Amino acid sequence: QQFEGLAGKQLSNTTLEGEEVGVHPYSGPTDRVMRSPDPDPGEEYPFVNTQLFGTVDPASNAGHRVFELEPPYNAPHDDTAADMSGFLADYIDKFRGEHGRDPLPEEYRQIMGSFTPEMLPVFSTLAREFAVYDHWHCAVPSQTFPNRSFFHAGTSHGFVTNAFHPAVGKWLDPLLNTGTTIFNRLEEAGIPWRVYYDERQLVSLTGMLHAPHLEKYWKSHFRTMKTFYEDVANGTLPAYSFIEPRLTFDHNDMHPPVGPLTRTDIHGKVIEGGGISDVRAGEALLHRVYTAIRESSTATGSHALNTTLMVTFDEHGGTYDHVPPPHAPAPPLPAETEMGFRFERLGVRVPTLVISAYTPSAVINDPMHHGSLISTLTHRFGLTHLTARDEHAPTIQNAHTLTSPRSPASWPSTFPLYSPPNPESVDPTADGDDDRPLSPPGIGLVALLLARYAPNDPVPHTYREAYDAIHRHGEGLFGV
Repeated sequence: QQFEGLAGKQLSNTTLEGEEVGVHPYSGPTDRVMRSPDPDPGEEYPFVNTQLFGTVDPASNAGHRVFELEPPYNAPHDDTAADMSGFLADYIDKFRGEHGRDPLPEEYRQIMGSFTPEMLPVFSTLAREFAVYDHWHCAVPSQTFPNRSFFHAGTSHGFVTNAFHPAVGKWLDPLLNTGTTIFNRLEEAGIPWRVYYDERQLVSLTGMLHAPHLEKYWKSHFRTMKTFYEDVANGTLPAYSFIEPRLTFDHNDMHPPVGPLTRTDIHGKVIEGGGISDVRAGEALLHRVYTAIRESSTATGSHALNTTLMVTFDEHGGTYDHVPPPHAPAPPLPAETEMGFRFERLGVRVPTLVISAYTPSAVINDPMHHGSLISTLTHRFGLTHLTARDEHAPTIQNAHTLTSPRSPASWPSTFPLYSPPNPESVDPTADGDDDRPLSPPGIGLVALLLARYAPNDPVPHTYREAYDAIHRHGEGLFGV
C-alpha cells in the first residue's frame, strides 16, 4: 500500500495577492525547525473552516481573533466539499490579527512546511516497522478539548472550542457534559483501566475534561508516568491505559510555540518571546514509552507480546494537509450547538500508529477516526457503544493481521535526537523564563482547574502563573 503523504506531489496554497507557496520540508537551523510552525496556527473551528474551504464569511471576520468572529464562522452555506485551499491565507490572516503586522514571506511559508522522516526518527522508525494509518481523521474540525472529548466519550456535547462560548466551565457542568465515557463502561463491566499523567503537571486533563463522570475515580484510577513505567516493568498494566503528555510548562505534547516572533501582550504586560516548544521532546516521550513496552517480559500479566501501543494526536493544529475530511454520523446533540456546527463531518487527518507483536509493517488506507478507539474497546470487551459516532466506526483490528507474534527481539530500537534542556523544566525564577506565555492546551487545563476550584481567579497565561495555580489548587487531587 502507498502512503498518502506530501512527498512527490505538486501541492500548494495561494495568498490573497496571488503568490503560490508549495509544500516543502522545513529547513534552517535545527532548533528553529524543531519548533515549527512558529507561531502557532489557528486551531479553533472558524479558522479551520477557512483552512478547509478557503472561506471568510462574513468578510468582516478577517483579521480578528476567535472571540470577535461572527456567524457563520467562515463555514460554507451548503454542503460544499473542502478543497483544502485556505491554510496559507488563514495563517497570514491570523498572524495579522494576533500581531498587528503582516508576516514576512519566511514566516508565512512555514505553514506549508513539514518534517522529513530524518527529523522525527522515532515516529518514522515505528511508522515504517509497524502499522501507520494515512486516513485517520480527528473527530471535530477544531481544537484540543472537543477532540479529546470525542476520543473517550464519543461526543463533545455540542462544543467546538476549548473555552469560547460558553466559557471553559461548560466542560464541568453535568447539565451540559452529559452522557458517559468509555472509562465508565469499562468500570461497570469490571475491566481495569488507568489514565497516566505527568507527575510535574499534578492534574490530568482527561480527568478534568470529563469531571462530571470521572471525578469519583481521580484517586483510584489516575496515576503518574512514574507509576506507568513501574506497571510496565512489573507486568501490571490494566486492560486499557491512556497516557497524557505534559501540556503546560515544559510541555512534550508537540504543540507549536506561542508568539516567539513578536512582543506579546499578556494581562497588559508586554512579554518578549513565547512559550518554549520542541517536537524532539515528544519524540523522547514516545521513545521511552515504546522502549519500556518492548523490553517488558514478565511471565504473567502485561508484557510486549500482549500489549498494543496506539499513538495518535487529538487534532491537526492548523498545519497543512491535502486530504479533505469525510462525513461521519453525528452523536446526539443539544438543540443549539456551539457556532451552529452539526458534527456531520470530521476534522483533518492526524498521524496514527499501531504497534504490537501481531502488527506487520503496513500502510493502512482504510478511513478511520477517533471513534475507532471506543469502537475497538467496545468490541474487544463486549460493551455497549456510546454514540452513533463510535457505533459505526471501524476498529483497529485491521492492524493486527499476523497469526504468530513478532519476537520483541526483532522489534526496532529507536534513537531520538538530542532534545535541548527547557528552562521551564525547573521551578520558575525571577530572572528566568517564568513570564513566557502558555500554549492553548496549557491555558485550557489550568482554566479548567480554576473554574472548578477558584472561579473568581484570573486564568493564568504564563509559566509562573500556571505553576503557582497548579500547585495551589491541584496538589492531592489525583492519585500518584
